[in-house]
Amino acid sequence: MYNQIMIKILLAEDTPEWQEVQRTLLEKYFEKGSYSLTTALSAKEAFELLKKEKFDTVITDLQMEKDYEPDFAGEWLVKQIKQLPEYRDVPVIIVSATYNIAFIAENLGVKYLSKRTLLAIPHTFKYALSEILPLKNLHKPADKIDLADDMN
Repeated sequence: MYNQIMIKILLAEDTPEWQEVQRTLLEKYFEKGSYSLTTALSAKEAFELLKKEKFDTVITDLQMEKDYEPDFAGEWLVKQIKQLPEYRDVPVIIVSATYNIAFIAENLGVKYLSKRTLLAIPHTFKYALSEILPLKNLHKPADKIDLADDMN
């Protein structure tokens, strides 16, 4: 049983449909009551929330508002997070359809997940977050998980 510590997640995503996809996957794969989710529709809104409240992890899109060009908004957000002493050890995951997501994420020192991969193989979301959130059905070994379940 999970120790009842609630992980606070901030999701910066400007598309409500993608917010819903990620919210649904959190509900599907992770123990109820193990996390709380706060959403922001822009990098600026997310940064304001980060200054007011402490989050345990941040999931961000890259392509949101255009205010931070030549950087993507999510790239700007990750750079701001890394400058806040209280967030130095907070995991950040970029979830984006940007073609160069791997290059950007690796340069920023964060994890990433392509939206294309997320759509094609939804359980990748589970593994991207499994280090910080307790999975449902913990009694199932990872190599015995039925991938067909993830496509439903």
